[in-house]
Amino acid sequence: MNYRNQQKIYQEKLIDEGKIFEGVQGNGIFFGKERPFVLKDSMYNLYFQIRDEVCDYFKKNDISWWRGKKPNGHTLSSQIACLNHLYLLRNDKQAVLEIAKTIFQNIDGEAVKIEIDKYFPSYITFEYVNNNKKYLKERYQTRGANCTSIDAFIKIGNVAIGIEWKYTETDWMNKQSYWNDQEHQNRYKPLLKDSNIKVDYDKLLSCQMYYELLRQTLLLEQMQKNGEIANYKNVVVCPKGNKKLFECCTKWKEYLKDETKYEVIDPKDLLANINQEKYNDLLKYLSQRYQH
Repeated sequence: MNYRNQQKIYQEKLIDEGKIFEGVQGNGIFFGKERPFVLKDSMYNLYFQIRDEVCDYFKKNDISWWRGKKPNGHTLSSQIACLNHLYLLRNDKQAVLEIAKTIFQNIDGEAVKIEIDKYFPSYITFEYVNNNKKYLKERYQTRGANCTSIDAFIKIGNVAIGIEWKYTETDWMNKQSYWNDQEHQNRYKPLLKDSNIKVDYDKLLSCQMYYELLRQTLLLEQMQKNGEIANYKNVVVCPKGNKKLFECCTKWKEYLKDETKYEVIDPKDLLANINQEKYNDLLKYLSQRYQH
């Protein structure tokens, strides 16, 4: 049984037990069909301490939810997993610094508030975009949809950390031929000439995961070249239990000239150095919800 199916069964068990999801039932609608691992009240897919604020955050910052205009009830959602792990920590300067040090051990400086969030400036921002039309020649700059958005973004001093969050994805090896049309080639190929990425654009299209990392790397590189940051690190957070995906993400290092600009880390390890007492309730929830 693959990791995704294991997690479906586990989430269905949590729904039946009625504790983590506070008695909310499954069999919610997803793609027009009832699914036992989809909550009927999607708000309960979020950790209880962040539910109201995170929805306000998305609304006021014009951020798109995955497949809808509100939080998705799909219990395997990576977007929801990212928010459940990081949103409560976003205003804690020390916690964000500890996360950054776990990722980038020799990082030096203080956490910087991200001003892109007009109503919620904090030390972590979600679905981050930055001059996408100028830097990547993309048509849109809509956070969370139709352009390159970084799931979570941190800045320590003048160093940026871009986080791509994965959970149970299985479509990472799908080849999408439409990415290789003239429009996409004109957009991204020229940026590879002076990039840390060392393989051909055509080859990267053979893996959806790599195509996502390509675009996020190019965005961070353009920020550096335009003087916004002095350095960056691109990170994938992925459960080690999802072995094939974890291995695929790790292999991305082979396609980089300088692999120190990239890291793959398990979500439990990402939060290993935050204040365990202060965030005991959150860590307990994450342990039960995601089998940490």
